[in-house]
Amino acid sequence: MSKKAKTHDDEDFLKPRNAEEEKWHQLMDRHDRVGIRYLEAAQLRRKRRLTKAERKFLADFEADRKRVLRDPESISKKCLQTVRRELLLVETLIHEKSLQNIREDEDAALDHAVDCLSTLARTLRDDLIRYAEDGYPFACHAIFRDGKVLANAFTRIAIAYPEHLRKYAEQSLTMPSLRARNPAFTCDAGAIIAAIHLAEGHHASNIHDNRSRIGALCHQFIAEIVDLMEGARLEASERGRTNSKWLNFPALKGNAKAWWKLEMKKWVHLEFAKMKKNPRRNPALWQELNEVTDGGTDSARRAAFEKYCFNKLEQIAGKPSLAASIR
Repeated sequence: MSKKAKTHDDEDFLKPRNAEEEKWHQLMDRHDRVGIRYLEAAQLRRKRRLTKAERKFLADFEADRKRVLRDPESISKKCLQTVRRELLLVETLIHEKSLQNIREDEDAALDHAVDCLSTLARTLRDDLIRYAEDGYPFACHAIFRDGKVLANAFTRIAIAYPEHLRKYAEQSLTMPSLRARNPAFTCDAGAIIAAIHLAEGHHASNIHDNRSRIGALCHQFIAEIVDLMEGARLEASERGRTNSKWLNFPALKGNAKAWWKLEMKKWVHLEFAKMKKNPRRNPALWQELNEVTDGGTDSARRAAFEKYCFNKLEQIAGKPSLAASIR
């Protein structure tokens, strides 16, 4: 089952939760592995009987925690030494394979090494985002500094190797980009977009700056959800999942109201709940909701969010076809 299909066929995240379940989902949403570990340890301490695996987990957790508290400096130094050493070995493996002109899809060891680097990069990325959201200066600095370096590299690599990026770019609404004070500076965006076929396979590719800031923010949010749902519909159809709700889900064209009632409103409410709990999740959008409601209540902000999101869904869905209107 693909990630898209699993996201929508499993709707546990939309069901009412107790405080501990809500905490667990929040930690999962932020990729907070340490927070999850602490939560699991707290749960196990309250259990009267533990399995052998649970006892080992709790013992390892307590040992790690005591070690960190006893000598934090040595932990940091040893971690850096270990990571650098193991990373050097992985990169050496990749180097040796490249000297032999071996491709990653032809060699299991090379494939695993590349996957190791990718996994490490994603893990560090998620950690930096989470720490930045919590206001850690070092993480904010890294996101700007390293984000700019990666975006700069993308502008060059996208022209040099567009064929390696198209699979992802065709399904993506946006791409890494650089911006200057002068809005006329595009950093060769037109050529890059054409080379990588940006959003050509996206189900809501016609995104643009709207007349208002809140309109643009809601447009991007709704467009991304629409693409996930269309992906789920397509997979259900291709795999013939007769028990999947997506198989009989109406086509988007002209069915904004049906989509809103069946699925989209749930996502909007879920996102609003996350922003309400942590406005820094999307501070720009939260600021706009405050302004359009003149600093009103949460109910007023949620109603405004619903209104703008539904308007964007109507724009994306368009009007029903003439044949559908006649029926």
